[in-house]
Amino acid sequence: MIVVVTPGMEAGRHRRPAAIPNLTEGVSGVARSGLDPVTPLTAVNVESRRLVRGCSAGLDERTAIVEIRYTGDLDRHAEERIRAGVHTLCPGDPLYGVSESDWPAAFLVDCERRHNLGDWTVALTVALQRWARDPVWRGRVLNSGPDQLTLAIPWRREQVFTDALSLAARLIELWSRPSVDPTAVQELIGVFQAALPSAQNGGLPPNTLRFVQAAVDRDIPFTVLPSFVQLGWGADAKRMDSSVTGETSLIGASTARNKFKTSRTLADAGVPMPTGQVVADLHDAERTATNLGWPVVVKPLNRDQGSGVVAGIRDMATLRRAFEAAAALSPGNVIIERHIDGDDHRLLIVAGRMLAAARRIPGGVTGDGVNTVAHLIDAANTDPRRGTGNRSPLMRLVLDAEALACLAEQGLDADTIAAPGREIRLRRTANVSTGGTAVDVTASVHPDNRALAERAARMIGLDIAGIDLLSTDISRSWRDIGGAICEVNAQPGFRPHWLADPARDINGEIVDILFDGRPGRIPTAAITGTNGKSTTALMLHHIWSTAGARTGVCTTAHVRIGDDIVSTENLSGFPGAVIVLNDPAVDAAVFEMPRKGLIYFGHPCDHYDVAALLNVQDDHLGVDGIETLEQMAELKAEVLQRATKAIVVNADDPLCLAMRSRAGTSRHILVAEDSTNATVIEHRHGGGEAVFLGVHDDSRHLILASATEQTPLMAVHQIPATMNGLLRFNTINAMFSAALAWAQGIDVATIRTALSGFHNSAEQNPGRYNFFGGLPFQLMLDYGHNPDGVREVCAVAAALPVTGRRVLCAVNIGNRHPQHVTEVGPVLAQSFDDFILGCDRDWIRRYSAYGGEDPAATALAAKHSSLRENGIAAERISAVLDHGEAVRVALSRARADDLLVILADPKIALPILDEFIRTRS
Repeated sequence: MIVVVTPGMEAGRHRRPAAIPNLTEGVSGVARSGLDPVTPLTAVNVESRRLVRGCSAGLDERTAIVEIRYTGDLDRHAEERIRAGVHTLCPGDPLYGVSESDWPAAFLVDCERRHNLGDWTVALTVALQRWARDPVWRGRVLNSGPDQLTLAIPWRREQVFTDALSLAARLIELWSRPSVDPTAVQELIGVFQAALPSAQNGGLPPNTLRFVQAAVDRDIPFTVLPSFVQLGWGADAKRMDSSVTGETSLIGASTARNKFKTSRTLADAGVPMPTGQVVADLHDAERTATNLGWPVVVKPLNRDQGSGVVAGIRDMATLRRAFEAAAALSPGNVIIERHIDGDDHRLLIVAGRMLAAARRIPGGVTGDGVNTVAHLIDAANTDPRRGTGNRSPLMRLVLDAEALACLAEQGLDADTIAAPGREIRLRRTANVSTGGTAVDVTASVHPDNRALAERAARMIGLDIAGIDLLSTDISRSWRDIGGAICEVNAQPGFRPHWLADPARDINGEIVDILFDGRPGRIPTAAITGTNGKSTTALMLHHIWSTAGARTGVCTTAHVRIGDDIVSTENLSGFPGAVIVLNDPAVDAAVFEMPRKGLIYFGHPCDHYDVAALLNVQDDHLGVDGIETLEQMAELKAEVLQRATKAIVVNADDPLCLAMRSRAGTSRHILVAEDSTNATVIEHRHGGGEAVFLGVHDDSRHLILASATEQTPLMAVHQIPATMNGLLRFNTINAMFSAALAWAQGIDVATIRTALSGFHNSAEQNPGRYNFFGGLPFQLMLDYGHNPDGVREVCAVAAALPVTGRRVLCAVNIGNRHPQHVTEVGPVLAQSFDDFILGCDRDWIRRYSAYGGEDPAATALAAKHSSLRENGIAAERISAVLDHGEAVRVALSRARADDLLVILADPKIALPILDEFIRTRS
C-alpha cells in the first residue's frame, strides 16, 4: 500500500518468537478520563512487530503482536481531532456497518476503554487494512505502561499491515498535536488515497468482503483461499467468489456469459426476450437492424456491467459507432436486438426465490432552473461516493460523446439551464457501472414478474442470478403491459441493491439462506499437554470415525482425513488443522496442539468445542522463552481458554488444575486415576463431571461420573491399547479420549466399541508402544523422548516377561536437554542390560544445549557417561552417531528371546523396521 516511516519509527523489525502466556490476562494500564492535564503526544514509535499466522493473544483472527513506545498522551481534544480526521481518509467509501460514533470501539475486542492511544492505534490500523479490502475486524490492547504499549492487531497481508500500522502511528501523531499542520496531514492522506487502489486490487472484491463480514456477524468462521473464500469449516462450509457459490452450475454460468445462448434458451422456454441476432461484421449489423426495425440495441456477446452496450439506436450512423465499440470488446460476436421500452429492473434471485428488486436509473442530473447541465454534472461529481474505479459505490458522470448524444436527443446541450425538476439523462443504459443509481422496488414487484424472473434463473440453472427485466411498470404484470428479460447475470453485483436500500444486509440474508440454520462449524477438539497428545487425538479420531463421521486429525505423526493419510509430515497444530478444516469431506476435527505450534503459529481457529490439558511435564524448557513448568502451563492454558463447550483436565496434575481458571467454559470434566482424588470428589459434590478408574464386576473400569451417577464405560482389559492395563499412559489417554467424546455428545456404546478396536499398531498409532510380531525376539518402538515418557517405558519393559536380555536402543532421550540424560540414567541402568545409543545430529545442531565443535558427539558422550556413572559396564554400551544406523545396529544384535526397545522417531525407525522384518520373512 504505502510506507510511511518517521524518524525514530521502525516499519516493523522482526523479533524472534517468544512465549507470551500473560498477554491475554488483561491490560495493566487504564484510560485517562480526558479531563486530567496531560503532556501532548509528540511521538509514536513502532519498536517491533511479530506476525503470527493463526489466532493469538485473545484475537479470533490472524494476529500481529506490536510493541510501541510513545511520548506524551492523548487528551480529550486530541481524541476529538482524531475522530474528525479518520472520516476524511475515505469519504467516498465509508466502512460498511461502522458509523461515526462507533470509533474506535467497532474495531476492538474489548469494548471497555483500556488505553486511549492504544485503542486508536488498533482501530485506525484495522480500518486502513479494511479500506484496502482485507478482511480484518478487531484488535486489542494487551499491556500498557507510562511510555509503552503492547497491541494485538489482526492482519492479512504483511505489507498492507506494515504500511497501515506506520500510517496510523504518523496520523495519530499529527492529529494529536494542539497545532495541527493541515498541509502535512493532507499530504499524508493524499499519498494514502493514491496508493489505495493498488492495494485494493490485491484484496477481496467488495461483494466478497461483504459476505465475509456477514459470516463474521453470524459467528461463522471464514478462510481466505487463493481463488475464493470459504465460509465455515469442512463439510458445513460454503465457498464464495463474489456472488458465485460452490453450488453455482458451471453450465448455467457458461450459458449466462453468452448473452445470445441465454436469449435463445429462455425464448425457447416461453420467456419473453428481445428478438435479436449475433453478427460478425458491420454489413450483417446493418442488415439485421433493418430487418428488426428501429430502435435497436447493440451489445458485446460476452461482457458484463453494461460494457459496450448502446440502447435506443435509431439511425445507421449511431449503429456503426456502437458496432465498432462492441466489436472491439467482442470481435466477431456482436448482438443486435430489438429495443424494448421500459425501465431497467434488477431482480436478485437466490435459491429459486426473488430476494430483492431495484429499478436502475441511468446516469444523469436533475435541472434546478439556475445551473447549466455542465455545472450540474460537476456538482453531482462532488459526491465522494462517485469515483472512477470499477469498485466505487457510484461512478463519476462524464460529459462524453454518449452524454452529448443523449442531451441532443432531449433537445439539450451542456450549456442548457434546464427547468427545475427535469430529469436529464446522460446514458442510454442504466448500469451503476456507467454512472447510474438505483431505487428499491422489492415490495412493488407484481407476482407474475417475480415468477418470470425466478423461472428464468431456474431455466439457466443458477443458484444466484441477477435478472434484468424491462418493464414500464414493475407493479403490473408483464402479461398485461408487456416487457422482457434482456439479460441474466451469473455473478451479479449487488451495488444496485446496496444503493437502493443501504440499511438492508443483502449479503447477510444470502448467507442465512445458504446455511439454512446450520452454524457452519463442525465439531472440533483440541488436545494439548506434554505426553499423550498424539495417542489421545488418534483415539478420539477413531471414536468419531466409529460414530460414522469422516474425521480429520493432525498429530506429530501425520494428517489423516478419514482413513486417508494425506501427509506424513509433522503438521500438528496450526498447519495440519488448516488442512483439516478446509477439506469439504470432514465432518469432525481433532487437533494435537503442541508447544512450538502455539508459540510460532497460534491457534488455527477462533475457538474449539472441547479442549483437553493432559499434563505439564519437563520437556522443551529453556526454549522460546519457556523457562519453567508454570510458564508452560500458562501457554497450554490458551487452548482451554478457547473452548466453548467443555474442557477436560488432569485432576492428578496440580499445574493442570490451576489452569481451570483460564477455561472459556464452565463445563469441566476432570480425569483421575483414582475415584478418591480429593479434587474429583469436591468437583462432583458441586455438580461436576469426571472420568476415573474404578472397580466394577471385579475388574478395573473406566467410569463416567456426574454429581450422583456413575456409568461404567468398559473394563481396562477390553482396551487393546492398554495391554491389559500394563500401559498406564494409554489407560490415561483412553480416559481423556472418552471424556472428550462424552463432552461432544457421542453415545457410550460408540465410545466403547471404538476403544475396543484401537490398537498400538504402527498403522493406528505410529511410534507409541508399537509391538512387532514374527521375530524370534520381542520388539517395541516408542517415541519416548522426555523423562516421564522414558520412565514409563522402563516400567513397561520391567513388567514384560523376558527370558533373554532387555536391550535399549536410545536415540531420542537427551537430544534436547543434557539434564534429561542425568535424570533418567538411574532408571535406564536398572531396567536394561545392554544399550545402543544414538542421536539426531540435525536436531541437536539446531535446538539443543550441547556445545563444542561437534554437538552431536558431545551429546552422545554425555549419554554414555550417564550410563557408566550408574554402573553400566563400558562393553555393554555401544555409541552410534547416526540415528538410523543406531537402529540397524540394535536390530542386528538382537538375539532370540530378547526384548529390544527402540526409542526413536517413527519416521526414521519404521522404514528400517519394515525392511528388516520383510527381509526376515
